[in-house]
This record gives sequence, C-alpha cells and structure tokens, in this order.
Amino acid sequence: MHRLPNPYAVTRFRCAALLLMCKWALVIVSAIMLAYSLCVANPELIKLSISLIWLAVCVGLIIRLFSHRVRCPLCIGLPLVGGACSTHRSVRPLFGSYPLRVALSAVFRGWFRCPYCGESTAIEARRDRSRAAGT
Repeated sequence: MHRLPNPYAVTRFRCAALLLMCKWALVIVSAIMLAYSLCVANPELIKLSISLIWLAVCVGLIIRLFSHRVRCPLCIGLPLVGGACSTHRSVRPLFGSYPLRVALSAVFRGWFRCPYCGESTAIEARRDRSRAAGT
C-alpha cells in the first residue's frame, strides 16, 4: 500500500475530502428543500434553497482550487477531481462520482483506491528512510 509524501499532503487530502462530502450534502439538501418549497409554494424557503445551491457552487469552486494539489502518489492523478482520464476497470463510482467514493473512503477507512491506476493509498505520511535507517 502506498503512502502520501508528507504530513501536509495528508492534511490537504483530508480537508479536500471533507469539503467534497460537504458539497454533496449541500447539493442533496438544497435539491430536497427546493422541491419541497416549490410544492408548498413558500417564497422564503425557495430563497433559502437557492442560496444553498449558490453555497454549494461556491464550495465546488473552492474544492476545484484546493484539490489540484491532492494527487495519487503512484500515478500523479487527481483522485478528488473528476478528470477526463480513463478510469481503472475495477473501480466503481458511488452515485455516479468517482471522487465521492475516494473522499468517503479516505475519511472513513483511512485509505483510498485511486480511480485511475487502481492502487490503494493509505492516508498517512511516508516514513523518512534516512531516519529509519539510522535507528
């Protein structure tokens, strides 16, 4: 199992994964709230649900900026950004999203399978070989 190169990469990966999960939660909640508010015809709820949709769009833009520094250590792919690369044959999407499966796996399991190379990576920093050899 591969490991991320340094502790900063671990922090970036966890933050980006949490932001991605928050974006998906915002999208689901705002869609349900918008459907309910349109059925009830409550203009205040409609305004609130539209503002939640805009918040989800803003979080999505922040994720785009933040996730470009998060890479798979083996293939240097961007596992938290839906790319145009071909995916590995054994990797399956979750609700049609490969990055969502990576984010949930990274947060709850502590490792993820890269959707591009198919290799597992632990969400922990590599040990420094020069220090490990000396001890």
